[in-house]
Amino acid sequence: MAKLFPFLQIHDFLSDKLSKEILDYAEARQADFSPSTTSSGGGMAMVTNQRISMTLKDLAEFGPAIRENILAIAPGIIEQLKISPFEIGEIELQLAAHGDGALFVTHIDTGVHEKSEKPRIISLVYYMHTQPKKFSGGHLRMHTLPIGEDDVQPVDITPDHNSLIAFPSFAPHEVLPVVAPNVAFKDWRFAVNCWIHRA
Repeated sequence: MAKLFPFLQIHDFLSDKLSKEILDYAEARQADFSPSTTSSGGGMAMVTNQRISMTLKDLAEFGPAIRENILAIAPGIIEQLKISPFEIGEIELQLAAHGDGALFVTHIDTGVHEKSEKPRIISLVYYMHTQPKKFSGGHLRMHTLPIGEDDVQPVDITPDHNSLIAFPSFAPHEVLPVVAPNVAFKDWRFAVNCWIHRA
């Protein structure tokens, strides 16, 4: 028996103009991306082969725009994910770039904000890429837990351009390997990782 936590996918989350501007910004900041890190148990963040990608925390003027769009739909997301209502605190953002071989092994996103120390409650991932798409793979796999009476299988979600995925931060998930040999940085799989913290 297995249980799959609720998740939802929203297409056309941002305007085409804003989505393109964020992509252009990512390309312009290529030199400022650094290897992604992982941490567990409150330990030091480290670069490991469990997470292969590049990240940038500075989203400049796009940060407030993304947060505003998330806040506008947050009540509906909380309801659809069947999460008990809570007061929203910080919305943490991170821009991620995934080239050939990029992946993130099965994990959960529970953690606390580095400044407020308030816990993550909801994880959201906003996907964007140039069109036509130059890479394959990179699906988000939502894993099951061996509990409950349901008999379900893991679900693979395609990282569609200009789409947003939302799920509880405690839900186990994985980024499957990206296939993008000889693909330029501007054509990689880009994502804005977002975490809604409890106030």
